Amino acid sequence: MDYLNDEFFEGLSKEEIEQLNSELCDDLLPAADRVKYHIDKKGQNFIDKEALSKWMEEAAVASQIGQDYIPFAKETKGKKFVKVEEKKEKTVYDDEFEKLLAEAEGIGDCDITDGDIDALAEILGANSLLGSVDVSSCTRPGNETGLTSPIPDIRANYLVEAGDMEEVNEIDVEETLQEIQNNDSSLTHCIFNNVPLDQEMIDNITSAMVDNTSVTKLDMCNCAITDESIDGFITLLKTNTTLESLSLETNKITGKQLKLMVQALEFSETLKELRIANQYFTTGVGDEMAISKALANNTSVVKFSLNWKNGGARNSADRLIMRNCDLARKKRQGIS
Repeated sequence: MDYLNDEFFEGLSKEEIEQLNSELCDDLLPAADRVKYHIDKKGQNFIDKEALSKWMEEAAVASQIGQDYIPFAKETKGKKFVKVEEKKEKTVYDDEFEKLLAEAEGIGDCDITDGDIDALAEILGANSLLGSVDVSSCTRPGNETGLTSPIPDIRANYLVEAGDMEEVNEIDVEETLQEIQNNDSSLTHCIFNNVPLDQEMIDNITSAMVDNTSVTKLDMCNCAITDESIDGFITLLKTNTTLESLSLETNKITGKQLKLMVQALEFSETLKELRIANQYFTTGVGDEMAISKALANNTSVVKFSLNWKNGGARNSADRLIMRNCDLARKKRQGIS
């Protein structure tokens, strides 16, 4: 293409140059220059966007939308909150409770009796504040346990007279101790409840019970038993093979000694009931956890009472007692 020089282009007209330019193809040219077709139309004028938006708004307002058109009104969605005054309902009690309340306010015409006070305590749930000995160790009138129940007997639908924790037990301690030492076969249930015993007498009783094969139930609630006498009970639990029930509630035994007693249950296969609740001293959380752990080593105890403070220890102990109850049921039914 050496012939394409200045002399060649000087002899061409403008139309011929444009025609030649459209037919030539050079890869070095930009893409827009290599296109044969070029638009000759001039650019549009500048558009005023603000004027256009204003015109569109006016046109929309003036247009006919239809009969179902609902004009916009600014409002809050949902129902409007209206504060309602609280209605104080009067608590309605039964006739018996209304009578007791009237007496307490001094507007009744009857005198308040001890039975009325017991009934009021039952309605208010005050029996839950009583110690475990008041509920568990006490039995109904007619059973010679040395204690009576201070709460109403709802099942019999009558009120039981309040029990006196200071009631004198007429048991002859010396005579009963002699019968235990002689292994009297007619003595199966020893009740020392509410009888203050000194340490020497307590040690004599526990020593005699070690070799006794007749007594199956020993109750020593509210006997002023302290930590100094616990070693005798520990030995009793480890060696006696006849005792099935031991109740030491409402005494002055610390949590540490209670823990040692429960740990001794590992060597007992006959004891079914152990009651050590309502002690003068509060049992610590660490001792309660140790007691619940020690119960895992015994499979014979099916009744156990203690004033638990730790919920985890109580739940663990309840599961172990339920396990022992299930084992006892299977044993009665001859299921291995």
